[in-house]
Amino acid sequence: MLAAARVRRRPARWLLPALGIALAVMFAAFVAAQAQVAGDQSARSVLTGTSPLDSEVRVTWQGPVGPGVAAQARGLLQGLGLGAQTEVVLLNQVRLGGVVVRPAAIAPLGRWLPGAPLGRLGPCRPERCPMLLVGGGQVPSTLAAIGVRIQVVGSAPLRSAVPLGFEPSRAESGPVLVTWDVAGLEALPGLSGLYRTHSWLAPLPIAGLRWWQLAGVEDRLARAQARLLLSGSQFSLSAPFTALDDARAQASVAPTRLLLAGGGAIAALAVFIVLAGGGLRRDQRAELDRLGQAGARTRQCVLFVVMESGWLCAAALGVGAAAGVAGAALLASGEGEPAGAILMHSLITPAGVVALGTGWLAATALLAALVLVRSARLIDVLAIAAASALVAALGGSAGHDPALALLLAPLCCVAVGVLTFRAAGVVLRGAERVARSGPVLARLALVNLARSPWVAALAIAFIAVAVGLGGFALAYRSTLLRSAADQAADQVPLDALVSPGPDFSTPLELAPRQRWRALADGPVLPVRRTEANYASGGGTVTVPALGVPADGLTQIRGWRESDGSAPLAVLARRLEPEGPVRVPGPTLPAGARWLWLRASASGLAVEVTADLRDPQGAIRQVALGTAGAGAAWLRAPVPPGSWELEALELDEPSGVAITNGHQNGENPAAATQSQTDVELGPLLALSARGPSLLRVPLGAWRGTGAAATAEHGRGDVATVGFAASGMPGVLRPAQPTDTHPVPVLTDPQTASAAGPGGRIALTVDGLPVTVRVVGVLNRFPTLPSDAAGFLVADEPTLAAALDAQLPGQGRADELWIGTSHLERLRTALGSGALAQLDSSFRVDIDRQLRDAPVARGVLGTLIAATALSVLLAVVGLLAALFGGARDQRVESDLEEQGVGPRGLRAELRVRLALANVLGVAVGLGIAVLLTRLAVASVNAVGAVADPSPPVVTVVPWTALAAWGAGTLGVLALAGWLATRALIGSRGSAAR
Repeated sequence: MLAAARVRRRPARWLLPALGIALAVMFAAFVAAQAQVAGDQSARSVLTGTSPLDSEVRVTWQGPVGPGVAAQARGLLQGLGLGAQTEVVLLNQVRLGGVVVRPAAIAPLGRWLPGAPLGRLGPCRPERCPMLLVGGGQVPSTLAAIGVRIQVVGSAPLRSAVPLGFEPSRAESGPVLVTWDVAGLEALPGLSGLYRTHSWLAPLPIAGLRWWQLAGVEDRLARAQARLLLSGSQFSLSAPFTALDDARAQASVAPTRLLLAGGGAIAALAVFIVLAGGGLRRDQRAELDRLGQAGARTRQCVLFVVMESGWLCAAALGVGAAAGVAGAALLASGEGEPAGAILMHSLITPAGVVALGTGWLAATALLAALVLVRSARLIDVLAIAAASALVAALGGSAGHDPALALLLAPLCCVAVGVLTFRAAGVVLRGAERVARSGPVLARLALVNLARSPWVAALAIAFIAVAVGLGGFALAYRSTLLRSAADQAADQVPLDALVSPGPDFSTPLELAPRQRWRALADGPVLPVRRTEANYASGGGTVTVPALGVPADGLTQIRGWRESDGSAPLAVLARRLEPEGPVRVPGPTLPAGARWLWLRASASGLAVEVTADLRDPQGAIRQVALGTAGAGAAWLRAPVPPGSWELEALELDEPSGVAITNGHQNGENPAAATQSQTDVELGPLLALSARGPSLLRVPLGAWRGTGAAATAEHGRGDVATVGFAASGMPGVLRPAQPTDTHPVPVLTDPQTASAAGPGGRIALTVDGLPVTVRVVGVLNRFPTLPSDAAGFLVADEPTLAAALDAQLPGQGRADELWIGTSHLERLRTALGSGALAQLDSSFRVDIDRQLRDAPVARGVLGTLIAATALSVLLAVVGLLAALFGGARDQRVESDLEEQGVGPRGLRAELRVRLALANVLGVAVGLGIAVLLTRLAVASVNAVGAVADPSPPVVTVVPWTALAAWGAGTLGVLALAGWLATRALIGSRGSAAR
């Protein structure tokens, strides 16, 4: 009755503690709902990416179908509550009418072949079985054999892989014929001996499943699979178990991480409850003294405090829970989620009821302890506990344990906040002594603060915690965005990356570099991606190798100073060659129409081919003929265009190569090899009418691969030693890479394997290349971080070294493109011949990482925590103003000395301003300290899975300065308005 009477008499005194508790409950409800939404969105992001083939539930029977098998399969699918069923029988390949085809039946067929001429189909009978060609090639209109006569009545591409398990229009197994008559195809006597597979399938509406439904669906599928296996050994069931498991794994991580990410705001709310409860301490202690004088016993006083705290907490929890449920419903609706289901699986649950009851007990105990404990030892105990937990987390596995990593921020805030509270009184008293010779208002404000520092210290501590948590949210956001941008740049170093598609056509084969530059209106870097091998110890190490133009390295995004042993510009200069990387061969005159070459081979016939290079770097091979025992002129027409004679290629005749291959495969002895001397030259380029336009001396040309020449040859004729070992021999002009190794940048492990002068003998694409290490990198974009190492070379230099061994081998196979016209480039890559290329865009990857459900959920939680920090800082200021910073005795003394309302307001505003400045300053210090925890937090929430490059700390100095100034401005405005209302009303009442 006493507690109820006090509440009715002065309800405003309970407003601030009740507000803190209600906000804590409401925010916790918001985080729980956001976690549920993020979990569901994470699950659906996995499920929607599942292909239709992998979304089907398929019951398969191998071999002939016995009685009752089909009914059992259909009943099982129907019992699972799936979509419309499809029955399929797929036969092995069979030769009919001289053509190998694969018959199949799909019922119903119209669902998978919309718009096909199904009216031409009829029942499948031995004398006539009408079928449709659905892909794989061309067939005659009639395919007949004993007991079967198939009429091909039309064609329609089956572009779905779901019914047959593969897409016939892309299959390489030959033509596929289908009918809708499953029973008729089964009964054809001419096909009765073929092995066949029966399938009954139905789609699982996987994209429409919610997170909380996945476990039940997977359990039903697993039990159905177990029953089916027990019923017959020829049965099997396949279902999207992998997709369901992945979705559940992704979804189960989100709630825990979002709840942990919200721990900082909940810690701030706990400090606010302490502050607001501390404001009631003086009033409740006075009430306890009155009760003691009236004869109340200790247990009665305790019961009074507990009852009053319990009423307060119950009311606040009820209001906060109601507001939290309403906010959660709005959040779910805004995210396109079913509000009722989200509430039933996040808040309105047995766990939610238990959490509400536990929260009521904890809040009641906290408020009661603040009143009953006579000293501040409890706060010191909390500070020691928080500091100990923080030290244990920092010294332990915080970087690996998500719970510890995400709790570091709130633990640090609690520890620093309590230390700030304990130190604020000392600071205020020291400031009062220092300011004794300062302005009157500042001296008076510091004196009044030093006389009653307890509530002011709580206000300063709370403002510091609120500002610190807001700053941590800004640092986390900056770190997350930087990590997403770095990871996107690691996958796409410029704006776009274009690579070969399914048919392996390279971008430069489909369009010249000039066209790519016109489309991009920016840098276009040709890149050669391959692998290199080198000997290390008793084995061989294989590492990815990359050729990138050295002058384009400085344009890549996301590079860090710690990624290399020197600045990127310095490393790029080290890769640049000192002179030309390639000596061009003779250019054929414009009027040249024939190539004539005098050639002879003493002991073995050798095929001779001219390698012609066009201005774009593409190689065109022209077969000159076969060199035999006697000297003879070999000739070949010159194709139209502008050409450079890059090399002559020597190969053993195809028949000899096949024979040697068989012998080497069957003979356990060493591989069969033959060697012969080949004389080549002179080489003439003739016009159409016969006169020679160019005479090429071959004596100084160098042999590589299976061809060997003397080092100092000269004249028109080259004598080449050719070894018929299955590898081609190349005769070409001497190149700089013959004597100068290719400069490369490597990882530390590969660099340690270098020999004298930093040289390493490599095998690149099966060709020998000598490189020299000129710099060390810790990572490089687009190269896997888990590889045994890597190599990066200048693309023209690497191409020249490979072309010197085998012309055309150094051709770039992908492009890195920088552009200011991204949509134009995207449109070009989506149409015409360029549509067959694979392309990736950095902005798309960056957006995908930022929009990941967990990343968005955590970021939204921290933004809400930041907004809540501003609100609580203002409310904390008002709590201090009402709870003790405004000392009535001080105001009475000043009024008696003739100070009017204007002076009172000025003195009180200076007091509040001093507390605000001190709190914001300490809060910014906390924020800077917490930025060191942002990396662990980003890694812990899994917003960027297995980040490459690793996450780095980003201190948003500008944002932190703006945050501190903005918070200080809001606090100053709130204090100005509050003091004007308070002092003005009191002055009016006095008059």
